[in-house]
Amino acid sequence: MTDSNSKEQLPLKRIMQAVNTVEQGDYNSALLADLLGRPDDIGQLARVVDAMGRGVAFRYKQLQLLRKVIPVGVALSAERDFDRLLESLVVEAQNVTGADAGTLYLLEDNTLRFVIVRNLSLNVNMGGTSGNEITFPPLSLYNEDGSENRSNIATYVALMRKKVAVGDAYETSAGFDFSGTKAFDKNTGYRSKSFLTLPLEGKDKEVIGVLQLINAKDPDTGKIIPFASDDVLDALVLLASAALDGYIRERKLREEIAKLRIEINEQHRASQVAEITDTQYFRNLQNKARQMRSQRKEK
Repeated sequence: MTDSNSKEQLPLKRIMQAVNTVEQGDYNSALLADLLGRPDDIGQLARVVDAMGRGVAFRYKQLQLLRKVIPVGVALSAERDFDRLLESLVVEAQNVTGADAGTLYLLEDNTLRFVIVRNLSLNVNMGGTSGNEITFPPLSLYNEDGSENRSNIATYVALMRKKVAVGDAYETSAGFDFSGTKAFDKNTGYRSKSFLTLPLEGKDKEVIGVLQLINAKDPDTGKIIPFASDDVLDALVLLASAALDGYIRERKLREEIAKLRIEINEQHRASQVAEITDTQYFRNLQNKARQMRSQRKEK
C-alpha cells in the first residue's frame, strides 16, 4: 500500500466515523472541519455528510426537546402558584433557547407590566418566587397623543401580535428604540445583543402578555448568537400561554365571586336596616328621641 493511498484512507475513515455519529444523533461539524474546504471528491463527500449530519442533529435535538416540552406543559397547567407559574415559563423558555436573560410582561390596562426579570450572567432574579421587587415602570402601548407605541420592541409585539427576532440590538435597522436597553447595559457592563420577543395569547386570541428572551448562547462555544426559529419554543409558549390564560381567567372569576358576595352582603344589611326602620316601634323610638332633644333645648 502506497503512502498516497494511506493518506486518502485516513480522511475516508474520519468521514465514516462522522457517519457513525450521525446515526447516534450527536454529530458535530468540527469532526470534518478541515475537510470541508477541499475541492476534490473527499471534500465533496465531507460536505454532503456534514449537511446530512447537521440536519439529523437538529431534528434529533428538536425531538429531545419536544419530549421535554410536553411534560413541562403539563406541569405548567397543573401549577396552582401564580408566581411559580410565571417564573417557570421564563426559566423553561431560557432552557430551550439557551437564552442568558428573559423578561415576562403581563398586559394590564394598555400597559406591559414587568412580572419576571432574569439574567444569568448578572445573577439578576426579580419577581416570581424570588421575593425581589421589580421597580421598572410599565411600558405603555400608546403614546401621549394616542398613537400606538411601536418604537419599543415589546409593545410592538403586543400591538402587532407577532414575534420579532433581532440579531444585534446595536446594529439593527429595524427601527426599534433600544435606548433603555443601552442605558441598562451602560450601568451594568452587560451587552444585550440578540433578542427574541413573542406575544402570549389567550384562548380568545387576545394578547395577555409578552415574553422576551435575550442573548442566545451557542452551546459549544458560549458565543452570543441570533435566536433560531424553533418549533419547540413555539410549542412551549403555546402550552404556557394556555396555562397562564387559564389561571388569569380563574383568578378573575374568583375576584368577581368575592365582589358579588360583598355586594350581596351589603344589600342584605341594607335590607335588614330597612326592615327595622319601617316598623312602628322604630318610628315611636324616633319620636321619643325628638321629644327628649326638644325638652333639653327648652331647659
